[in-house]
Amino acid sequence: MKKYTSLMILILLMVFNVFIMPSFFCEQNAMAQIYSNYNNLKVRAYGDSISAGYGLDGYNDYVNKTSLITTESYPNVFMQEYLETFGGEIKSYAVSGDTSSQLVEDILPYINKTAQDYDDFMSTNIFTLCIGANNILSVASANLEKLLKGEMQISEYEPLLQQSVETFQSDYNNYILPAFTQKNDTKVIAMTIYNPYKYVTFNDINVDTQNAQNNLVVKSLLSALDQTFQEVLSTTIKYLEKVNDIIRQSASDNVIVVDIYKLFETFSKEEYKTYVNADLSKMTITKELFESIDWENMNFSNLFSTLMQCSDPHPTKMGQEVIANCHKQNFAVFKLNLETDILEINNDEQEIFFSIIKVGGTSNYVFKLYKNINNNLTLLKETQEYRFCVKAKEIDGKGSMYIEIFENNVKVGQSNQIEYNYQAQDNTQSNQDEEPTQLPQNNNENIFIITLVCVGMVASCLVVFVIIKSVKKSNKM
Repeated sequence: MKKYTSLMILILLMVFNVFIMPSFFCEQNAMAQIYSNYNNLKVRAYGDSISAGYGLDGYNDYVNKTSLITTESYPNVFMQEYLETFGGEIKSYAVSGDTSSQLVEDILPYINKTAQDYDDFMSTNIFTLCIGANNILSVASANLEKLLKGEMQISEYEPLLQQSVETFQSDYNNYILPAFTQKNDTKVIAMTIYNPYKYVTFNDINVDTQNAQNNLVVKSLLSALDQTFQEVLSTTIKYLEKVNDIIRQSASDNVIVVDIYKLFETFSKEEYKTYVNADLSKMTITKELFESIDWENMNFSNLFSTLMQCSDPHPTKMGQEVIANCHKQNFAVFKLNLETDILEINNDEQEIFFSIIKVGGTSNYVFKLYKNINNNLTLLKETQEYRFCVKAKEIDGKGSMYIEIFENNVKVGQSNQIEYNYQAQDNTQSNQDEEPTQLPQNNNENIFIITLVCVGMVASCLVVFVIIKSVKKSNKM
């Protein structure tokens, strides 16, 4: 009987996995943020080569100013559904190689209010921001060869990294965020920086010098170099995380932090190869390369030039999509629509239908519909449905209606407001013969019902099986 019980548990687990589809995971430090909706959103992307879409299709057109943005870059992938739903336009001002200080130079005219397009900048609804990687990685790349050759010690390297962190903190808190948050209703969506070399190791480099003895020598040297490299990498990432902590601490009503670093830390080595270009297994030390390197004097110039070609830290197209999806989970836009024409209402019992359009965020929201008449608020409806109704008599008066949005019992935002004017009709008899309008069932309810049916069927089969076994046992007796 035990083996049949195990089989039934397995079946139940299969049913659960089929009908309760797992969604893409993105670790969040806070609940998804809600943005009060505007039609025709204006979005500007700022940052470095990750924002610019380095290495992706269309990047050269963007650099040559023949397109507003690289279409495969995460800001464009992230915002497309929002723009298609609510209208608007996205432009990118990201510059490959920019540090925080270079970004400050780029936005200084907006800080000083001297830019020709200052009004356009100030009318921006959403800024996406990816900055800070070059503050740290530029120090690493400038000193890596010296560190590997022993010409610089970690103790000399760390102060350079700390100085970069302090520069970033000053730039970010004193210039960048104040420039982007001059308007109270503007949202800045800032991402942390992932570790592009999490699984990179010199031991992945292929060696084919066409000489077995030389192969062994090179592999031994690469293994020794890798020990130093891993120490340098761990030190570098420690300071990269200090930059990320500065970004995390900036989270506020206006600043939404998307923790890409923590997300990428959950990926396996194979996933990293899919999402990030850096992969030293693509590199081979051939006979020609081996002979061009001065191994005795540790002159690795040729080796490093080849290494750089296989250690591109930028995300692949799929990596950009992963980053975009994580942004989308952290940012939701809602719009409240009035489906019923109030001018055509003919009695106070008539139902007025509302619908909520949502892009992004999660699915666990509670909506509270309020009417506001002369600053007197009245709760009309509390629901998790994206389409619902109230009776006409409930909105009697002239004012506005809006929804407040809650996630885990915490208010995370509210929708746009709908102005209305409806005067209740005294002594109007409602039509008793009309059948009430049925609201469509929520998809989650449908999935839940289907799951219950499947579980019920499996349970019924189990009961029948037990009964048959009992009858057979009785007959034998």
